[in-house]
Amino acid sequence: MKKSPHTLMKNNKFVFALALLISLSVWIYSSLGTNSDTNVTVSDIPIQIELSDEARNSGLQIFSGNEQTASITVTGSRSVLGSINQSDITVTAAANSINSSGSYDLNVSASKTNPTANFQITSAVVPSQIRVVVDYFRESTYKILDNHIVYKVADGYYGFTSLSSKSVVISGPQTEISKIDKVYAVAEINGTLKDTYETEAKIVLYDKNDNQLSTELLTMDVDTVKATVTVLPEKTVKVNPTYENKPSGLKITDDMIKIEPSSILLAGPSEILDRTDSVNLESIDFSTLKAEKKTFASLGINIPSDCKNLSNSTSAKVVIDLSSMSSKTFKVSKFTVEGLSSDYEAEVTQNSITVTVVGPKSQIDELSASDITAAIDTSNSKGTTGSVQMPVEFKLNGANSCWVYGNYKANLTINEK
Repeated sequence: MKKSPHTLMKNNKFVFALALLISLSVWIYSSLGTNSDTNVTVSDIPIQIELSDEARNSGLQIFSGNEQTASITVTGSRSVLGSINQSDITVTAAANSINSSGSYDLNVSASKTNPTANFQITSAVVPSQIRVVVDYFRESTYKILDNHIVYKVADGYYGFTSLSSKSVVISGPQTEISKIDKVYAVAEINGTLKDTYETEAKIVLYDKNDNQLSTELLTMDVDTVKATVTVLPEKTVKVNPTYENKPSGLKITDDMIKIEPSSILLAGPSEILDRTDSVNLESIDFSTLKAEKKTFASLGINIPSDCKNLSNSTSAKVVIDLSSMSSKTFKVSKFTVEGLSSDYEAEVTQNSITVTVVGPKSQIDELSASDITAAIDTSNSKGTTGSVQMPVEFKLNGANSCWVYGNYKANLTINEK
């Protein structure tokens, strides 16, 4: 008679045999699964690149490509591969033959870090080649130019740019550094400015053909700078002559002097421009002027501090015409000594000095030698004693529009009292 499953499960011998069969099957399956080989791909393995000692000692460095990673497939038992990681595999790129700067394609290979490890490398390395840039290190300092800060100021105003840093230190591969011709601070300000404005400007590199350069392989000590656009009001002011040793009674009329330019454009703080209607030239010394027309090709223009001269020239041409004046020579014998310390005494050792006086004809005709005094200035003697020469200034009595042409010195003896 055929037994039912229910009856069989009550048979102890049958249950024991069934349990033994199930256990054996599980053991056989586990043993086969553990010991059978399988494949695993290991990724993000750092690629090691080593230059030769000779290359490193010569100064060569790797500037690009030395941070790449690779992947590879390995085969082994599940128990071994379950704990494998990047440190178990060494990936290298052959660079021993490099002995000069340049870009190189290097073959990549892999090996087991521990040669006795119980797994096998069963695929090629991915990537099989990498590109590296090798060069000599160089560091240079460059001036930062501000003429790439783009802005617009309102009519009647002037703007100029200043940077928080005037230079930048750039380092990297010698080949890339040698391409740099100009360094600009670059920014664009929208709107129309009437007041000072600040912005961040990016440092941008250009070659000699004004092509922008990549900074990928370069290091800069600053990559942005603060750009300040100072905005100032403008004002046109007159250019005035100034004089030295000019006679107090002599009036220089407009037809006697011509100044080019006669005015200039200034930019400066409002509080300064509000009280500035003119600027002065370097002084003209009347002791250098005769009864003739004389041209001063370039006299400097003095402008107030904190202001800028926006005109094309910082100097002016001056033509002064004194050809209407007369001149006459006098033999002066009247001397005085001025500026001498009370501890000293002086004696003029020459009897006379011959001078040329220039001025209006009416005063020249009335002037005589007795109206002229030669004042010897000893203020710079500084304790000097003995026979010396000192500069002379002339005082003209009754001729306040005349002056003495030339520079003169007189002889005198100085002694302690």
